[in-house]
Amino acid sequence: MNILITGATGFIGRHLVQRLKQDHHTIKVLSRNAVQASQKLGVSAYDWNYAYEEVPAEALKNIQIIIHLMGENLGNGRWTVQRKHEIYDSRIVSTRKLVAAAPSSLKCFICASAIGIYPGHGDETYDESYAVPEQGNFMQTICRDWEKEAAAIESKGIRRVSIRTGIVLGDGGMLAKLLPIFKLGLGGPVGDGCQWLPWIHIDDLVSAYVAAAVDTRYHGAVNVVSPNPVRFNDFATALGKALHRPAFFPTPAFVLKLALGEAAALALNSYRIVPTQLLQTCGFEFKFTQLSATLDDLFGKS
Repeated sequence: MNILITGATGFIGRHLVQRLKQDHHTIKVLSRNAVQASQKLGVSAYDWNYAYEEVPAEALKNIQIIIHLMGENLGNGRWTVQRKHEIYDSRIVSTRKLVAAAPSSLKCFICASAIGIYPGHGDETYDESYAVPEQGNFMQTICRDWEKEAAAIESKGIRRVSIRTGIVLGDGGMLAKLLPIFKLGLGGPVGDGCQWLPWIHIDDLVSAYVAAAVDTRYHGAVNVVSPNPVRFNDFATALGKALHRPAFFPTPAFVLKLALGEAAALALNSYRIVPTQLLQTCGFEFKFTQLSATLDDLFGKS
């Protein structure tokens, strides 16, 4: 297959490109620095600044699958008014331009999304049947509009998949920020530690993206999270055990809110999410369903 990927140099993108290359697909990527991306990934790359430019026509030639991963990092700094605009536009404007530029050869458009589309509080379990409100919090607004822009491609007869991702565990992402703290023995729960954490091993996430590209059972919104979410307390304990370090130093909610403002919601919100579509419709088989086995795989068995 001929596949075009945005956000390919990021944590998820790097793993996805590697898997697709192993499967002998032809890969092109769009990047703000095409030379650097090409050298890093070993694939053809094209410069694209979504804010000022249309999608390069040469990058779209004969493309059958578009996988759209790009978006400003949510966890980098406070959510100032300007930062919110950057976070929002990097997802919504870029998606709109890709949809508008879709070539006649395109068969499937896979767009990243997030579990932030759900309310983010309490113990209630949510799946893809949740009705997204017109008025929600910042994360809900981003994800709702993101998926709406992606869904517009369906009017062209192109299959669309929005991958709602939780916390991705691997050699990057949230773990990259937590590991230095936990290795010092200073890790522990955040807030009251009772919030639900929907997680996924990077290998399972990549497998879901690859499957979505070729399997027509994947359509619309799909939660790509483990069927076994855990509370943050349990996550912190399991991570400390995997690293042979104590994990009982709590980070009070007010400290995070003082440091990060509204962005503290990324750590304090509670998302009890299950992958109903993956399991019941798509027939996906997880490699990692238990957190302990996932951390053993990433850090070696205790």
